[in-house]
Amino acid sequence: MAKARRMSNELGGVVNTTKKLTSKLVMAAAVVGAFVMVSACASGKTIKQGSEEFSIPEDKYFEALELQDDGMYFESIRAWTEVLDDEPRFAQGHFNLGLIYDQLNLVPEATQHYELAVQYAEGLKPDESLYNLHLGAAYLRAGLVDEAIDALKQALTDDPYNATIHYNLSAAYMARKNFDNALLEADAAVDLLAQPDAKRADGLNEAVDRTRLGNYILRQAACHLAREEYEKARPSFERAEKQCGTPVPAAMWEQLENATKPAEPEEGAGDSTEEG
Repeated sequence: MAKARRMSNELGGVVNTTKKLTSKLVMAAAVVGAFVMVSACASGKTIKQGSEEFSIPEDKYFEALELQDDGMYFESIRAWTEVLDDEPRFAQGHFNLGLIYDQLNLVPEATQHYELAVQYAEGLKPDESLYNLHLGAAYLRAGLVDEAIDALKQALTDDPYNATIHYNLSAAYMARKNFDNALLEADAAVDLLAQPDAKRADGLNEAVDRTRLGNYILRQAACHLAREEYEKARPSFERAEKQCGTPVPAAMWEQLENATKPAEPEEGAGDSTEEG
């Protein structure tokens, strides 16, 4: 069976969250859509989306999947567009187009299709949460911070234990300089991702993605720096480096050292005398 590439969308850039946010679109092979059912005959597919059923020509459907899976993005855009010409309310088709445009860094086009995916998947779980996650990330990359917060909060209502949603919400709150909420979301992301294992040298379960956790901890540290909690930022730096092998950017170390460096006495201070 053809496989589609479904991307997890995380926003990085722990220092300047408005201009240095980058999208890490990590693809993982997964069968497209929990609501896809192969019909008894080989000529077509029946797509159940909520209470509706769509009839998608099998050749167009698998062509779109295979082209996308092979990284032939412009060809897959054509193929998915043909699928949507037949069934314009097919949310999964819009979502896949959004992923492709995202991969091509065509954010306005990606945003448009994520919006349509959310619109047509209303009430469908867990698809709606996934679509809102990607929509929120796209909004944030476009500088639409308030819209990003709304979409990510909606995603969180349906999937409250998703570390990626919390991480992206932290980025959005940082962009709004709401450092209190940014820290709460960063803490949640770290806690959800880190799985302790006292038997291992680094104290983490073998399955934990250390690189990803390191980035989450750096977001935590950035929040502490913004809140001038320097005594908490340093342990976060050390944890990222020692537990996860994630190097702390030199600019962050410099910011911490400058903030905690003892003030030097002013030149000539203590040399002046006062005569009565």
